[in-house]
Amino acid sequence: MKTLIILFTLLISSLSFAQIESFDSTYIDGLKKDVGGTFKEIVKSNLILTEDEAKVFWPVFDEYMAARSPIFDQRANLTEEYMMNYYGMDDVTAKDLINKTMMSYQELLDLRQEFINKMFEKLPAQLVGKFFQLDNRVTTVADLVRMSSTPLVRDKE
Repeated sequence: MKTLIILFTLLISSLSFAQIESFDSTYIDGLKKDVGGTFKEIVKSNLILTEDEAKVFWPVFDEYMAARSPIFDQRANLTEEYMMNYYGMDDVTAKDLINKTMMSYQELLDLRQEFINKMFEKLPAQLVGKFFQLDNRVTTVADLVRMSSTPLVRDKE
């Protein structure tokens, strides 16, 4: 829970970036690193695993994180692409970014379903449910941080 508070603090501190004039991608890179490392700690502190469950869970967790990583990299790249086109956004670019964003959400949903099914085969449903609750919460906080640092699409002048 303490780690979720830290992530929330990241969200609040990032609000000052909401109307940035230029874009520095190191902010996104730092966020990816912080959330990725913190997530495993959140899971460790919130899931009570037996020794047998741990032997099954952690390899599947690592596989999930490896499969999830490109999706989150893509989201960070989409944010960077958006910011790089912020002042010169045209309809073609806007539609492309919207479509890529929707595909990213669908890819994550499909990946979660795949790994829920894998975990159901070997782990208790309550444990699987709690893990994906944690995954959803951390992802939501990370999305909030990323979105709060990204200004809304500019109005036509």
